[in-house]
Amino acid sequence: MRRIRWLLASLLLVPGLSLATAGFAERHTELAYNALASVEWTHPGDGCDCGSSCFQLVRREDRFGRFAGLECSLSRISVPETRDETLVMAQCCADGAWIVYDLASQQVLARMQDPREAFLIWTAHGRRPPKFADAKQGAHGLHPTWAARCEDWAYLGLMWLPLLLPLGLIAGLVRFVIELKRYLATRRVIHLMWCGVMLLPALSVVWFLARVVLGRAPGR
Repeated sequence: MRRIRWLLASLLLVPGLSLATAGFAERHTELAYNALASVEWTHPGDGCDCGSSCFQLVRREDRFGRFAGLECSLSRISVPETRDETLVMAQCCADGAWIVYDLASQQVLARMQDPREAFLIWTAHGRRPPKFADAKQGAHGLHPTWAARCEDWAYLGLMWLPLLLPLGLIAGLVRFVIELKRYLATRRVIHLMWCGVMLLPALSVVWFLARVVLGRAPGR
């Protein structure tokens, strides 16, 4: 009984351990920004001018397209109030300089070390004090695009796959036995058809293993 408990606990911990070790791998998430741009969020990974977490503003229709004058990695970036807002205020990661940038005209309106002066430029264009998303603090205020969410779900599914496949095979074999008993009791063809469906995954695994074993046999 104790061995069974340990086995179940280890199976449940496998995905959790995978998530924990995945934190050491490089991660990039595409965040929705406005009608012209998206934000590429590295958390963590290489490619940042400093540290392992940063933003990079890219063209919305081209993840590799950059905006002239805004090529630096960003540690903080203003959260747009509307989808049509084109003015951006951000802090460069490397030197800490603050940039006020117009995405529509692709021009740097200001670049300075003092954030108060950058705020004056920002408010001079009729903008309210912005809220900032921080690359090191979870990028709060910005949300992943649907494409990025699908990638995350696919990644999570791949991590669970080694656990779900054996469980699926066992469940299929159990269902096969149940349907076989029903067929023997009723002689209904539908139960025989279900037997074939439930047996297909197990037969596929046996066929694959046989190919691997025979492929490694001496003299082949």
